[in-house]
Amino acid sequence: MISAIRELGVLALTASGKDVLSILTETINQINYPLMFIIELENDESYTFINIDIEGMNTAGASKYLYRKGSSRGANFSPTALITETEKTFDIKMLGWFRTIERKKPAVDKADLAMFIAIKEALEKQQEQILSELQSKMNDIKEAAGLTLKVGGKYLLEIPAFRDAFLQLVAAKEDSISAGDKVCSVCGERKAKVSGGAPAYKFYTIDKPGSITGHFIAENSWRNYPVCSECSLALDEGKRISEKYFRFSFYGLSYCLIPKLLLGAPSPVIISILTGQMDRDIKLNTPAGAKLTTFEDDILDILAEEQDSMTMQFLFLKKEQSAERILLLIEDVLPSRLRTLFEAKAKVDKAFPSFPFHLGRIRTFFAKSDEGKKENDLDKYFLEMIDRVFKGLSVSMQFLCVHFMREIRRDFNHGDTRPAKALDAMESVQFFTYLKMLGRKEVHMTSTIFDPIFAKYCSQLDTSEKRGVFLLGVLTKMLLNAQYTERKSQPFLVQLMGLKMDERKIKGLLAKVENKFREYNRFDKGKAQVAEAISRLFMESPVKWRMSVDELNFYFVCGMNLYNEVNVLLYGNKEEEPANDNQ
Repeated sequence: MISAIRELGVLALTASGKDVLSILTETINQINYPLMFIIELENDESYTFINIDIEGMNTAGASKYLYRKGSSRGANFSPTALITETEKTFDIKMLGWFRTIERKKPAVDKADLAMFIAIKEALEKQQEQILSELQSKMNDIKEAAGLTLKVGGKYLLEIPAFRDAFLQLVAAKEDSISAGDKVCSVCGERKAKVSGGAPAYKFYTIDKPGSITGHFIAENSWRNYPVCSECSLALDEGKRISEKYFRFSFYGLSYCLIPKLLLGAPSPVIISILTGQMDRDIKLNTPAGAKLTTFEDDILDILAEEQDSMTMQFLFLKKEQSAERILLLIEDVLPSRLRTLFEAKAKVDKAFPSFPFHLGRIRTFFAKSDEGKKENDLDKYFLEMIDRVFKGLSVSMQFLCVHFMREIRRDFNHGDTRPAKALDAMESVQFFTYLKMLGRKEVHMTSTIFDPIFAKYCSQLDTSEKRGVFLLGVLTKMLLNAQYTERKSQPFLVQLMGLKMDERKIKGLLAKVENKFREYNRFDKGKAQVAEAISRLFMESPVKWRMSVDELNFYFVCGMNLYNEVNVLLYGNKEEEPANDNQ
């Protein structure tokens, strides 16, 4: 994965022709920090405060501020910072930078050092006036902002002394944990120097002895992750590109999509993304229903059209203080695999034309184990399901039904009998089926008039007992409709035991349903055909069904929600009006 990010960085650098400064400077988020306050100093024999200017944060020209975040308790790598508290930011981040230069005296010219000391003294002397004006402007605007410096009308990037000091401080940070004549862990080449102090991805910390190799000595922690300067720059750019152009939201999570070339040159699509020339509006040309997710910026449909000369890595990361934890890494996904996913989606959409499938339907059942929880506690299971989808690994129907029925029962017991979640479950199962993730076995079963419907869902309704339970759900829904027509209520719902019926209760339900139909004088020929088919299927099924309670109730609910397909087959849509699904 790290090698793929490095390759991405190398491609981006080659395509854009960026210099070292552009790579090392960080972009400030315009949405969170839309403004930049600029302390302007006049350079006329001495440095004099003129005023505080305000300008919009310009992402395209953000490198002019030389912004790169440093220690949370100390100065950054330049006197540019994001304002938290006015006085603290000015003292720690701005004056603190000059104090760092004065104390450490990096390899800068004596003249430059003298200039920095003079600027620091001027800022300290006029500190009260600067802070007063800065606070006044912040009170008027009331928006988050950054703080930087202009000297003689020039931005920091335009002043050679600040550029040199910036590079020296970054190099000194990397040199603090480094070694000479060692092999880089990324490119595999022996280099004059490798460092471990400032890698793009920090998968370990050095503030705990157990995280350090080399006898727990912090100075030897470079052995955890030795990176040469060339690879470090490429990784920095690769990470920046991946987070800017290849980071996508994913149902409460986020991931970076990292393309990796197998052979040949990158395609025009990849080049246009790397150089920022692909406007995200291009991605909106695909109808939302044709995407694998519900997010407008999803580009999987675009990448699915690429040749198998590249693979994709899906990196799900979670930041934890100063380190980053990998939640999931899906490696080596070919564009052809994406096409397979879209083909499976198209088949599901054909079966459920009014409800296009997307991966959010799976998320419905793998978010919270209890609706009272504040945060999602089933992310691990959801990511496991996504991993299996992209890799084509098998999944247990019994496992799925546990999570399906938890959500369906929750709504059912709250009086919500609308089919939304049941449809999410059915579409998800169909999707897994078309991807051959559920397996399939050939079983000889008695023919019925409902075979056209069974054929549609043959990979799920692959045993007599499943088909019988499905039809029992159909017949029960018809009864509930009849009850609502007669009484404007559905008292038979109590017989469904909150959708926790076991095999014995399921088998006993048929007689109860048939008896109720007779009480209402509604047991016509069509319903008799359903009851007869259920009886035949139950009789030819094994004595002991190998289905969990969740599976039994899942197929029963599927029948309830797809009852209209049987209704059309029997009555041509002339059966009594269906019940109000909100009752």
